[in-house]
Amino acid sequence: MDKALFHRNASQNSTIYAGLTALVADEFENSRVSIRQMLQGLGVQNVDQTASGKGVLESCRARRYDIILCDFRLTGGKNGQQVLEELRELKLLKPTNIFIIVSAETSRDVVMGIMESQPDEYLSKPFTQAVLARRLERQFLQTQALAKMKENQAKGRYSQLIQACIEHIQEEGRYTPWCKRTLVDAYLATQQFDQVEQLCQAELSVRDLDWALLGLAKKEAAQGHNDAAIVILEKLLRLFPQTINAYDLMAKCLEDSGRLEEAQSVLDDAIKISPRIHKRQKHMATVSMANGDTQSALKASQQTVRLGINSIHENPDDYIQLVDIVAESADSVESSVDRKRLLNEASQALAIVGKRFADDDSVKLRKSLAESRFHAAQGQKKEAQNALTNAKQIAAEMEGGLPPDLVVEYGKTLYNAGEHEQAESILASLVNDQNSSAHLKQLAADFLDEPVSSGAKAQAKALNKDGLASYAKKEYLEAIEQFKTALNYSPRHPGLNLNLVQTCLKLMEAKGEEAYLVAECVQAFQRLRHVSPAHKQHKRLISLKEYLVKHYNVTF
Repeated sequence: MDKALFHRNASQNSTIYAGLTALVADEFENSRVSIRQMLQGLGVQNVDQTASGKGVLESCRARRYDIILCDFRLTGGKNGQQVLEELRELKLLKPTNIFIIVSAETSRDVVMGIMESQPDEYLSKPFTQAVLARRLERQFLQTQALAKMKENQAKGRYSQLIQACIEHIQEEGRYTPWCKRTLVDAYLATQQFDQVEQLCQAELSVRDLDWALLGLAKKEAAQGHNDAAIVILEKLLRLFPQTINAYDLMAKCLEDSGRLEEAQSVLDDAIKISPRIHKRQKHMATVSMANGDTQSALKASQQTVRLGINSIHENPDDYIQLVDIVAESADSVESSVDRKRLLNEASQALAIVGKRFADDDSVKLRKSLAESRFHAAQGQKKEAQNALTNAKQIAAEMEGGLPPDLVVEYGKTLYNAGEHEQAESILASLVNDQNSSAHLKQLAADFLDEPVSSGAKAQAKALNKDGLASYAKKEYLEAIEQFKTALNYSPRHPGLNLNLVQTCLKLMEAKGEEAYLVAECVQAFQRLRHVSPAHKQHKRLISLKEYLVKHYNVTF
């Protein structure tokens, strides 16, 4: 842009921007002054300044700005990405607000994190007034054209939003691509899956587009078609490997399909591209722990806690998850110095929970429960019992009794402290309670099946896989030994026990009745007394038990 043209545009825009308000946030005063002068030179006369993330939040509570230029680096702990996420969560931005993150950062991790937070613009320092003018003009024109749509979008008025987008597309408006992408999300929000299919397929019939493929995958996932979603996502990531949110969706679909090791691998790929996302690291910690990979879980949990500090995402669950993961992983640390450091980290996490969430009774209870589990894992029985006693007292004093969402955590803690009978009774009651949520029932049932460490679960899972491979080859004796070894790690697991029973029965079909094999079957069923009629393995259990009774004269 030559100087003459720039000054003409600036003169035209001065009257447009004159009534707008702007906020400039930067830790350095000279940068704030420089950007303020640029804005005033473009006609924006009402420009406020602040150096901190807290200052941005306070300013936005006091007035609604039209333009915010926020540096990534701010004083006071919060960075620009965290500020933007918190402003959105607290609904302190106007739908038509133009939020620009400014940064001199060149780190891929930081840049990817900023882009994932989806500011309206991203400006690399240093930049000129001409560059700022072009970016503002582009955003201002779009904001003017889409103002009503963005307002409907912000307020969840999907029918009006859909109608306005369709009209803009039919008129072949300048912002048709934006409208099409917005339509996908609006259709998904209103479960209009046929419309998502039609829109995305129409675009894909012309050329491959990342948002259209992602829209189809989201539709399939929303309908519970995880396998179909995974196929689409695999194609999407082959064509557009930087589509970062596709990795997150694929990991979720794989997890829901029980393919946890693949889910962890996909999350690992996503984290290599963009590690500074709280939700992604937390998902990685959860999936890694389910796979028995305590070291990956620990690393992801530590990152989750770090990313939560000073952000809207900080919550007690992150700290408690870290404590539980440290409890399971500390024994595998060879260096005594590193182990001590790790245990201190868990103690500090508990202290932070007690300090920052001191007014929440449910958090106080969770903290005491986590302390009990932590001490139990270290073999500190007295300390574990003291923490559990404190938790029981807090629970007894809570209005309305123990919250339903803490029953599983309470039951796990009782079990870890050696109170097995009471723990099983509480968790079994939850499983059989018709008023309990399906999610809580599943969590309780899963723990009753495998009240063992993640490492033990991983060992049992690997041996079970070996046993199934031997069974497929009709190598029944070898399969039986593999299943029995697996049960040493996870003795109550229904699938493992029933695999052992089924293999014993297969061997006896081929070789004839053997007393020791019948005894193995009986012992397996005795280990499964906790399996209720609501359990997903109950039908199989009954079928195998009836077969044993009928053919081998066994009584229970």
